[in-house]
Amino acid sequence: MFLSTRRNNPVSELSRMQQEMNRLMEGFFGHEPSFWPAVAARTAAASWPKIDVSETEGAMHVSAELPGLKQEDIDVEVHADTLKISGEKKDERVVDEHNFHSVERSFGRFERVIPLPVEIDSKKAEATFKEGVLSINLPKVTPVASQKIAVKSTT
Repeated sequence: MFLSTRRNNPVSELSRMQQEMNRLMEGFFGHEPSFWPAVAARTAAASWPKIDVSETEGAMHVSAELPGLKQEDIDVEVHADTLKISGEKKDERVVDEHNFHSVERSFGRFERVIPLPVEIDSKKAEATFKEGVLSINLPKVTPVASQKIAVKSTT
């Protein structure tokens, strides 16, 4: 293990520890145990991929940094009030030829579930991927205008 004399970023260390625990738990249980999402939610700020979420009058917009991935490595699912970005970043390092002193890049399966504050029209959602950035446009559901209904007499 590579030890450094400089101070580590605590958020970065928590993220690294979470990823390692996820890997260990998945290896032991074959999947993430049911309590693990609650633990992962506490370190959402250190989650990967890093995202930006913004809102305009008609849509929610999400950008995610996914360097080193290809379009076919990414899955995007949208439901009425959540967005899920998942995929896999393959480890392409050649370990036999190198003596690593530090490894900070993340590899393996990832999943990020983003709660959305408004209802989304999932049929109109669009995603593009360019130069390692995933951009998702999520149009809001158009509110139905209220309509007065005449009440009829049954007598």
